[in-house]
Amino acid sequence: MRVDLFLDGQIGEWILNNVDARNVGHVITTDTRLEQYARQKDFRVILGSPRSLTFQNQPIGFSGHYHRVFPPDFLSRYSRMYNLHPGFLPWGRGYYPIFWALWEETPAGATLHEITAEVDEGPVVAQIQVPYSMADTGETLFERVREAERQLFLAHWPRIASAEPLPAVPQTGPGSCHSKAEFLALKENVSLSSLSGTELMRLIRALSFSGYSGLEVQLGDRRFDVTMKALNGR
Repeated sequence: MRVDLFLDGQIGEWILNNVDARNVGHVITTDTRLEQYARQKDFRVILGSPRSLTFQNQPIGFSGHYHRVFPPDFLSRYSRMYNLHPGFLPWGRGYYPIFWALWEETPAGATLHEITAEVDEGPVVAQIQVPYSMADTGETLFERVREAERQLFLAHWPRIASAEPLPAVPQTGPGSCHSKAEFLALKENVSLSSLSGTELMRLIRALSFSGYSGLEVQLGDRRFDVTMKALNGR
C-alpha cells in the first residue's frame, strides 16, 4: 500500500526523512524548496494545489502542514485522508494555533485527525496536549508542539502506511477557530490603549518568534517591532 503525502515547510522535510519512499505514492507540495529536496530523495513529486492537480491518486492521503484547503470533490477521491495539526483540537482550528493558545490562554498541543470538508473539524485519531507557562513565547511553545507532532507521526505512520483503519472520535466542545485576518489585526493594528499591561505582555510573548516580526506598533511617525527575549541565565 502507498500513501500520497501532501507536505510543506520544515515538518514536510522531516516527514520525508522518516518514511520509506516505497510506501509513498506521490509527494504533493506548494514549496519549491521541498519539491527539490523530495526529488533528490527519489520521491515522485507534484508541485501545485488540489484544484489544479490531475494524477492517479492512492487510496489514502496524509497532510503535514500543506498550505492549501482540500475541496470536497478532491477529498472524495480518497477512502481516508489524515492531517497533522499543531493545535489541540477543537481548540486552535484555522491559522496560527500556537499563537492563539498563548493569547487566549486555551489548550495547546498537536492532533492527528481525519480530514473532512470542514477545516480542522474531522474526527480525532490521537492528540498530545502541551503545557505552557507565562515564561513561554510563541517560539518556545512552537518547539514543544513540533516535538509532539513528530511523536504522533512516528507512532501512527506504520499503521497508516499499511492501510490499517485508525479509530477516531468526533470532536466535542466549542473549541476555537481563527483566520489569518484576525491574526494580522492583532499583530499590526491593535489599539494599545485597549489592552491592560498583562494583556500587552501576553500579546508580545505570543508574537515573539525568531526570524519573524513581533507586535507592530505606531508611535508618532515611527513604527516599531516589539518582541520578547529571555536573558541568559534568567
